[in-house]
Amino acid sequence: MKSPSITNVRQDGFDAIHVNTSLLSLTLIPDLGGKISSLRDERSGREWLWRHPRMAYKRMPHGSSYVAEADTGGWDECFPSVAACEYPSAPWAGAAIQDHGELWSQMVALDIVEDADRVALRTRWHGVALPYTFERTITLAANSARLRVDYTAANNAEAPIQFIWCLHALLAIEPEMELRFPQSARFNRWAAHPSDLIAQDHDIRYPLTARGIDLRTLPDSSAAIALKLWSDPLPESEGWATLRARDGEFHMRWDVANLPQAAFWMNLGAWAADGGTPYYNLGLEPCIGAQDSLAEAVTQHNLFATLPPRGSRAWGLEIELTA
Repeated sequence: MKSPSITNVRQDGFDAIHVNTSLLSLTLIPDLGGKISSLRDERSGREWLWRHPRMAYKRMPHGSSYVAEADTGGWDECFPSVAACEYPSAPWAGAAIQDHGELWSQMVALDIVEDADRVALRTRWHGVALPYTFERTITLAANSARLRVDYTAANNAEAPIQFIWCLHALLAIEPEMELRFPQSARFNRWAAHPSDLIAQDHDIRYPLTARGIDLRTLPDSSAAIALKLWSDPLPESEGWATLRARDGEFHMRWDVANLPQAAFWMNLGAWAADGGTPYYNLGLEPCIGAQDSLAEAVTQHNLFATLPPRGSRAWGLEIELTA
């Protein structure tokens, strides 16, 4: 069996790697923090990742605002925080963690490993405010509509490092798509627009209704609402989330022993950082720890992960595009 095809391409002015398994294709841009700019079902032609219609790709220095300068869409990694905050604990207490973490603004090291029937894309980042190494390996197999993502975070210091993480994948959505989570999931609110969209902050059950709209089935952009929820740790065997379209599904699954939670951000025509037409997209985000601020995860929620001195932590997930 032949391995997936690998092509060097240009993506809006940046060098990129394009991998095609015959059933799905993926494009990765090393100079934009290892961003996945495209995840496409080759059978239906559906592009699953959202792309900002107005914001251009550009390199930004550390300390920049992701939301204001780099919220271009696609799939990024948020580590060791999502929201900008100060690191909460000694010996790095007060160190500034930038918006959406430290990874998206880096030019990453990329290794490509080819076997007989599969390709692995290994990207590596290094901490700026904190002494860690973060690695992600995406493995794609020939004639498969499934990909495997494995993560390792390693502590390079003699003191523990606290962190939260989420896979920040912004999906291209359409009205009538169906969003599914385990019925056992219990969510917490990070943000809502308008602020009184839902009454509860905690113990929110899914599916939920907001302003008379059952959010299992996505309304069109005239709904003008936005919501970010993150879950409590999920029960065993309940690590999954699905977005269902008319011609297929975007399905994630993971082991909650290593990756315990899920979150989502839906912006249904409510807001845009650049002041233009509000976005219509969905972030589907397996996560570790209370979202979005590491400082609040440690000081308010006591829900975060820790890298032991000179130690590491590993987790992973699978994404499948079903026809």
